[in-house]
Amino acid sequence: SLRTALFNYLFAKKYGGSFLLRIEDTDRDRLVEGTQNEFENALSYFGLNLDECPSIDGNFGPYVQSERCEIYKNEVERLIEEDKAYKCFCSVERLDILRRKALNEKKIPRYDRHCRNLSKEEIAAREKNGEIPVVRFKYDAGEMSFKDTVFGVYSTSWDEVDFIILKRDGFPTYHFANVVDDHYMQISDVIRGSEWLLSTPKHLKLYEAFNWKEPRFTHLPLITEDGKNKLSKRKSHAFVSYYTNLGYLPLAVLNFLLRNGSGIKEYNLHKLYSIDEMITNFDQNLIGRSTFMLDLKELDRYGRMAFQASDFEKDLLPCIKKQFSLLPEATKTSINPQLLTSSYFNKVISFLHLNEEKFCKMSDITTGDFKFFFMTPNSSEKIVKYFQDIKKVLKILNKLLEYSKLDSNKINFEQIKLLAKEEEDFSAGKITTLFRLAIIDNISGPPIHELVKFFGTKEISSRLEKMVFKLEGYLNNYDDVKKKKCEAA
Repeated sequence: SLRTALFNYLFAKKYGGSFLLRIEDTDRDRLVEGTQNEFENALSYFGLNLDECPSIDGNFGPYVQSERCEIYKNEVERLIEEDKAYKCFCSVERLDILRRKALNEKKIPRYDRHCRNLSKEEIAAREKNGEIPVVRFKYDAGEMSFKDTVFGVYSTSWDEVDFIILKRDGFPTYHFANVVDDHYMQISDVIRGSEWLLSTPKHLKLYEAFNWKEPRFTHLPLITEDGKNKLSKRKSHAFVSYYTNLGYLPLAVLNFLLRNGSGIKEYNLHKLYSIDEMITNFDQNLIGRSTFMLDLKELDRYGRMAFQASDFEKDLLPCIKKQFSLLPEATKTSINPQLLTSSYFNKVISFLHLNEEKFCKMSDITTGDFKFFFMTPNSSEKIVKYFQDIKKVLKILNKLLEYSKLDSNKINFEQIKLLAKEEEDFSAGKITTLFRLAIIDNISGPPIHELVKFFGTKEISSRLEKMVFKLEGYLNNYDDVKKKKCEAA
């Protein structure tokens, strides 16, 4: 996960280590093409720059596990020779029978070690006959305590025996490959999610079997949706792409992920930390145990802080351009090209800096509450829903249109209050709401005079005219339907 990558990055940079990316692709059934590029691009987007990875060569390659199979096979052979692992020919069908039998007897399913004591001659004969074995590590059910940086002395027990380390397809299992890779890549510290606590005994037993020095373990508290249950991978917001596609700025997301656990000296929940500040103040001994709840309101808060602190050219402009690239082609072509320039983007951002406290992510200006900077309201639906007397609405809009054609700066709250005195049942607040709906398609938003100042006379008049036209069309259609109903009666 991105949070795990963040903590690994901070640790590596704090203590002068290397931050590398290893692609785990040994589970061929779940292999997704393009994953490597996605990982590298995501880390780059968030400023977690890699020292070594498949596209940046270093001292510990290859960095794709499927390219390291020879290393794994050599280590498997070593364990077999030392009688710490063995070849197993049990079929999937036989194992399924064992599993169902155990469940029927209300027992925990586990392997019965049927192949553990096969002779060398029998193994050779079965392989000659074309049978392809898996390789199992000799592993007894038991209990263990080990030290974890976050959870202290952690005790656990297990019923599983003789787990598989090499599959029939010649690829290692996740657990085996990770232990071997961590050793050969000289990993001093393993920082990962706490869901791996229960698997740690397997890893420690493998280190022991190889007589290798084990790394220190730091297990990060779970990311949850409700404070209890682990965030499901079926949810869109479990994926990094959810946040990049919505245009949350990198520092907003990183500070959000740092929020629980932190590992930061004198951590301040209301401060936006730069990556350099995170590195300087990082201490893995300060990581807390509490589960991390994915509260998206908190992400929006960090989004607002990051927006206010960001540089237009360096931080915002690339993000804005990406948001427009994600729009459907029909939507893109409907936008005036003069509005898709850096100078206009800068004008919009300057306006938001001064007038808007809710803005928190870049998609808000393409698909959210602030798309009015680029798209004219194309429906009268909200006005029709909000106001009963459409004829009165048209009268007021035409009055506002008159003001705007003379001088749009005349449309301010003082002028609206004067207009309200002329119209019964239409308070200044109602007229303000009507104006906003006609101009920006929202009942709330920036101050009226600031909107008028931003758009100018020509654009304000144009938007009012378009809304008048739409409402007149609605009214004519409504009258026609009403007339037909009367005739039918």
